[in-house]
Amino acid sequence: MRKLEEKQIFQLNNIIDTLLEATDHFSKLIKEKELHQSIFIFNSIVEGVTTIDNLLNRAEIKIDDIKTEKINKPLLFIAREMEKSNFSKVSEITRFSLQPQLRKLKRIFQESNGDHSNQKITIGVYLDQNNPRKSYPEARIKALVEEAKKQEANLLFFSSEDVNFETEQIKGDMYINNSWETVLSSFPNVIHNIGITPRVRQTLTERKLRRKLPFTSFGVENKLHLPKKMLQYLKFADLLVPFKMVTDESIVLDFVNKNGRAVLKPVVGRRGLNIYFIIKNKNHFIVQDDTKELRFNQSELKNWVYEIALYKGRHYMIQQYVETRTKNGEPFDIRSHVQKNAEGKWQITKIYPRIGNKKSILSNISRGGKTGDLEPFLINEFGEKGKQYNKDLKQLSLDLTQHLDKIYGLVLDELGLDITIDKTGRFWLHEVNMGPQSTYHEKERAVNTIGYAKYIAENGIYLTNSSQRLTNKGQFNARNTKLPWIELSKKTSVGMLVPEQGEDELAIACAYVAKYENVDFFYFSPKDIDYDEMFIKGYFYEDKEWIPKVVGYPDVIYDRLRLRGVKGHNTVYEELEGIPFTNEFYGNSISKLEVYDKLTETKSVDDVIIPYQKVTKPRDVFRFIERYGTVIVKPEVGSFAKGVHFIQKVRMNEYFVVDGDKETYHSEFSLSDYLRSMIKKGTFVVQRYIETRTKEGNPFDIRVHLMKDGHGEWSFVNCYPRIGVNYATISSTGNGGYIGGLEGFLNRNFNDKKVKIKQRIEEISLNIATSFEMLYNNELSELALDLAIDKNTFVYLIEVNVNKPGIIYYEFEVAKHAIPYSVYLAEFDKLERMAIIESDVSTDIE
Repeated sequence: MRKLEEKQIFQLNNIIDTLLEATDHFSKLIKEKELHQSIFIFNSIVEGVTTIDNLLNRAEIKIDDIKTEKINKPLLFIAREMEKSNFSKVSEITRFSLQPQLRKLKRIFQESNGDHSNQKITIGVYLDQNNPRKSYPEARIKALVEEAKKQEANLLFFSSEDVNFETEQIKGDMYINNSWETVLSSFPNVIHNIGITPRVRQTLTERKLRRKLPFTSFGVENKLHLPKKMLQYLKFADLLVPFKMVTDESIVLDFVNKNGRAVLKPVVGRRGLNIYFIIKNKNHFIVQDDTKELRFNQSELKNWVYEIALYKGRHYMIQQYVETRTKNGEPFDIRSHVQKNAEGKWQITKIYPRIGNKKSILSNISRGGKTGDLEPFLINEFGEKGKQYNKDLKQLSLDLTQHLDKIYGLVLDELGLDITIDKTGRFWLHEVNMGPQSTYHEKERAVNTIGYAKYIAENGIYLTNSSQRLTNKGQFNARNTKLPWIELSKKTSVGMLVPEQGEDELAIACAYVAKYENVDFFYFSPKDIDYDEMFIKGYFYEDKEWIPKVVGYPDVIYDRLRLRGVKGHNTVYEELEGIPFTNEFYGNSISKLEVYDKLTETKSVDDVIIPYQKVTKPRDVFRFIERYGTVIVKPEVGSFAKGVHFIQKVRMNEYFVVDGDKETYHSEFSLSDYLRSMIKKGTFVVQRYIETRTKEGNPFDIRVHLMKDGHGEWSFVNCYPRIGVNYATISSTGNGGYIGGLEGFLNRNFNDKKVKIKQRIEEISLNIATSFEMLYNNELSELALDLAIDKNTFVYLIEVNVNKPGIIYYEFEVAKHAIPYSVYLAEFDKLERMAIIESDVSTDIE
């Protein structure tokens, strides 16, 4: 039997202790039938057992009688019974199988290796991009160092570039004998991480460290996701201030018109930056921030909202304004800084009022506000009620924090709660902040920071905010693969997400363009992702063959799967959230009715919208026939001309109907019955028929394919006519239809007007693309427009296609847009990430 190293003994001993504590807590939750909370704890237990397996396997240790499969078996049984909500059976297995096996494991392990419980803890203080000493306030560094000395712990300050995984050593900074020294140290027992990064945006170094060492800090997502989570669990939901996500300008206008006053702020933001107060004043709107006041009419406000909240994919929310001011008219809120302490329990580190300037709506100290002691402030503002408010605020801080910790899987370590009290005495929750500032209480904060880090290390707690482990049949497993591993060398890497059958011709074209652009390129399907290890089986084009290799997550994803929001496909998009996607639009075909309605509202493309109406009864269709003579009735959602009907009134009580290649005649009575049966099967749109025919009498349309280029601007990929063989609809090439070149087609069918028509097509297409992009708060990089040209050469919009337009015969042109645009997205994302990091580690006073 090979002996474990001292550090491994320390880790394993503490993990087993933690597992025993966790199973006790799990058993209590099962008795109380708390399914949601017990699932979180159960996942932690599974991860703890997996960690023991990994440590033993990595060290190639085989100890007689230590067989974790004896623990895995009851875990499997528990999982099955939990799926059935069979609480009594789960309790039985836990008490009489799982817990005894864990105690036996503890006993055998101690007999084999001895008890190592008094080792001094080393805490790594880590920031990915820079050594924390360069980014953290000097006062905070000093407080941490002094407190670590009191609690007999070592501190090692380092960044990603200081880590050597081959030797498992770190070249970091330590404060030794009253001076800073750069030392070469073994890996610390625990890492206190600065700047909380979403899982998919973590660097390779951080991901590797998280697989080896426990971390203290995990996030609560952004200002949008947290309220949604609270609403999902209902408890404390009444604290939330009503809000809406800003997806177009009208949402802001409607919200302000309804409420009179509102607050516009970024979904991701800190220290009161970019927050605006909007007031409705008769026919005008007043917009205030902490420095200036602007006045707008309705049209000007819409333009301003677009520039501030929607341009370049920005994410803002509009929130009801809750007036909370002191007797002197100053805005205020209560900041409650809560942390887990040396026992892993929540406590209030500091709770205090933040009072702003009379002319502002913000109470942030970083924006010129002030602070004070809580109880005297509350008594001064609310009289005797202030004493009760003081007690209630402290209790609410702890209760709310414990609730949030539970719904996030018990992974949180500190929060800054911004609570306020309106004139009726009602409490409101403005925000929940990760890593709040502590300019005036660094020492108090350090006590809990060091204490909790030691608690994590001593108890071997490996926390994760990803409780879902994917083990689908056929899913790629990086641990067991024999494929070669590759470290990407280019500045940018692009991964093309494809269906399982792949997209060979386009992928090859992208590979060639990527090589020219000096970009790493590979393609992969959802089955090629190892969600636990965060690696991908990517296919690289080498010597005219696709070679599978193991690779990390790419910088950008070129999405050719296009199934976002479609049931059964959410996992891949949730996992890769945070990596820029070339397309963030939801999958499947889009509602034609929604597109027409939204474009009509913009009033920017009125001259190209064909008259339309939603069909709710047969009479809707007959009214259109009476007005226009000939109409098209088509499904609200659909593609490839399926279900599209051409209907023409021939004479009194006779109608000619074409559905694909099927032609029939109907009386008004039989047509009514026919339409009624259609309406029962789905939603349809009726539209005036625009006759677009070639000289030979064939129906045609013009397909315009646009994509974003390397500058993030709309560009033409291809523009070509599609000619059908049926009476009224365009057939796909697989069904006999055919395509051609635009120049030759216009020359043959429109001759002297061809130049003007082409210019009009380009002008309309760019106008529609720009208008359409503004309507949806999603990253959109590709559109296909179907245009009609009538006998008077007027150009109309038939449809907007967003879901994988056909690209047969011109894959290389698509690739010449997709790869440069991916590079553009990667560079934009890096700048955005740096801005967030700078904000997170800013030394500004609150």
